[in-house]
Amino acid sequence: MTDAIKQRVQHQFGRAAEAYVVSDVHAQGESLGVLLAELPPRIEGEGLDVATGAGHCALAIAPRLRQVVAADLTEEMLATTARLAADRGVANLTTRRADAEALPFAGGAFDLVTCRLAFHHFPHPQQALAEMARVLRPGGWLGFTDNITVADRQGAMVYNDFERRRDPSHFEVMPLARLIATIEATGLHVTFTRRLTKEFEFHGWCDRQQVSAGDREILLATMRQLPPALTPLFLPRWADDTLYFTLWEAVVVAHKPALS
Repeated sequence: MTDAIKQRVQHQFGRAAEAYVVSDVHAQGESLGVLLAELPPRIEGEGLDVATGAGHCALAIAPRLRQVVAADLTEEMLATTARLAADRGVANLTTRRADAEALPFAGGAFDLVTCRLAFHHFPHPQQALAEMARVLRPGGWLGFTDNITVADRQGAMVYNDFERRRDPSHFEVMPLARLIATIEATGLHVTFTRRLTKEFEFHGWCDRQQVSAGDREILLATMRQLPPALTPLFLPRWADDTLYFTLWEAVVVAHKPALS
C-alpha cells in the first residue's frame, strides 16, 4: 500500500511538474509569506525543504541560509526546481532525491527544515515528521504548512475522499489539533499557528491534476450534497458558470529544544 501511494505521487507530480511552477497557491500563496515572516530572518547554517515540489519554498528560504537542499521523491520536480534556481541566479541551492519518510541525511544536519503543502501525500505522516525532527539540530526550526480539515470525523472522511478523487496520490489531511499533536509528539515545540482560507476555481483546480470529465462530475455532485460540517470549510458558490470553493491551510512553526 505504501509503495503504491508513493508510486502514485511520482506519477501524478511527474506529469504535473510544469503546472506547479505557475500555480498561484504554490508559487505565491499567502501561507508562504506568513511562514517567512515567522521564521528567523537570518539563519547562518544549512536548510532542507522536504517534498519541495517546484521548489518555491526552497527558493524563498535560500537567501536566509548558507546552503539549502531541495528534496523530493519525483525527478521531474527536482529538474524543475534546479531550472528555476538557475534562472533566478540562486547559487546556494542543490537538489536531492529523497523519501520524506526515510531522509538520507545525518541527524542534526540542518538548522531549518521546511515542508509546504506536501504532508497530506505522506502515507506514514508520523514517520515523516519524526524524520524532519531527527535531521533538525537542537535549537533549529521547523517551518510547515499544509491543508487542514474539520474536526468532525465524518466530515473529515468526506473531505479526504473528495481530495483523493481529484488526486489519487492524496493520503490524508488532518484537523489542526491533531496536526499540532503529531508535530509535538516528535519532541518539537510548536510556537506559532495560523489558519488561512484560500479560494479556488473548480476547473483550474482540477486541471492542475488532469482530472477526467467523469471524476469532475462526481466532485461537483459531492459539492452539491455536502454534510453540514463541511459547509464552513468549502463555502461553495456558483458564479460565471463555474464553482468556487475554499480550503483551509495551516501555517505552523516549531522549535527543537537546545541541548541543556
